[in-house]
Amino acid sequence: MDWFTGISIVAIAAGVTISLVVLVAVGSIRRSLNEASARQSQQIRKLTETVATLSAQNQAAQTRIQQLTDANRKMSDELTALGERLSDADTVQRVAGTARLLH
Repeated sequence: MDWFTGISIVAIAAGVTISLVVLVAVGSIRRSLNEASARQSQQIRKLTETVATLSAQNQAAQTRIQQLTDANRKMSDELTALGERLSDADTVQRVAGTARLLH
């Protein structure tokens, strides 16, 4: 064997070794990326569910706020009407000094 053949064999062996190392590294990187992608997809699904839940809760809260606002408005109207009735009752002269009952 001459020196050129020896160098060629060493170069081929080094190339094969480097190729194997690169293939193993690429496989490892690909596997890591796939696992990270799967975890990220799972987190996105959980976040989507959480957003949907919070959105539904927000809608229910908005509905309840509207109901309470309407009930508050109705009570305010009733109190105003009652106040007017009381002030009207105070302006009417009382018969024989007895207080009038509201009904």
